[in-house]
Amino acid sequence: MIDCSAVRGFNYQPSRGTTSLENWYYFDADLWELELRRGKDLFPGFNMVRYWLSWDAYARRPEQFKANFERSLQIADQLGIKVMPCLFNRWHDVSGYDNGGVYTENIALPEAWAYYRTKYADFVADLAADHVADGRIAIWDICNEPYSYTDLNERTWPLVAPETEWLTEAYQILKRHDPDTPVGVSIHQHHERAGMEWITPISDILLVHPYFICTPEQIFDQDHRDDYTARVDRMVAYGKEVGKQLLATETCWGALRDEDRVEILRFTLGVLSERGIGFLAHALHYSLVADLHNPEDGSVGHSYNLAFTTKTGAMRPGHEIFNQF
Repeated sequence: MIDCSAVRGFNYQPSRGTTSLENWYYFDADLWELELRRGKDLFPGFNMVRYWLSWDAYARRPEQFKANFERSLQIADQLGIKVMPCLFNRWHDVSGYDNGGVYTENIALPEAWAYYRTKYADFVADLAADHVADGRIAIWDICNEPYSYTDLNERTWPLVAPETEWLTEAYQILKRHDPDTPVGVSIHQHHERAGMEWITPISDILLVHPYFICTPEQIFDQDHRDDYTARVDRMVAYGKEVGKQLLATETCWGALRDEDRVEILRFTLGVLSERGIGFLAHALHYSLVADLHNPEDGSVGHSYNLAFTTKTGAMRPGHEIFNQF
């Protein structure tokens, strides 16, 4: 089993596309190699990369998609970086600058025209069968931020069971084909313990997203910092309770001002490293994908800009602080 406390990595979205479909359908191996190599040069301890796959691109050109995925693994391996492929994405941007991915009717409403459960299962099986015991893959991440609703109420509660069934099906397929590679589900933090409980039976490692969500005015607010620290401590306590490692597969909230972002990094990575939690910061490179650019290149929501580089590929000012952790 991987030592999650030693993980120091990044999420990665290529710089040119605005969605996962674009980035995989028009896969640019030279760009991936350039930007991942640049990341390794800027952040020498960079040892794992997480990137979202695209069922939509697979559905259009299955063999080409699989060849592109294989090429992405080769690039990372040549740089000494392990890969965490994220099979599905359930996060959707509140500002409308959406990345795409899986929607509720795709998995929870059998009556819907776009109910794709069987197609999704075939996708998981096809990839898993091609990469049994593939040492380049550190962890299979089934889905980014499932249960993508902020409140549990009479409308959302009925969605929990079918979503869990869908995730469980993917977990079983992965373990049937590739029993030795760890599997998890990257849960967002809004549902607290309940969300972690839902994914525990299908997570060999607990994959969490401990963001210090803040406005520029809240960065130094001690009560706000204490709330974040307490949230992380509850995650740690739960992991110990169920006997599973934690890994932060997304973290480091964004900011438009570089000095604000640097302070967010200092605080967030300090809290995580003090507790022995490895992390994959979001995200390595400036990109046209949501939350990874400045306003001149697309909509910017309440997450601001989470990129570690500028548009030119240079390190964003002050972001070398990552190397201290």
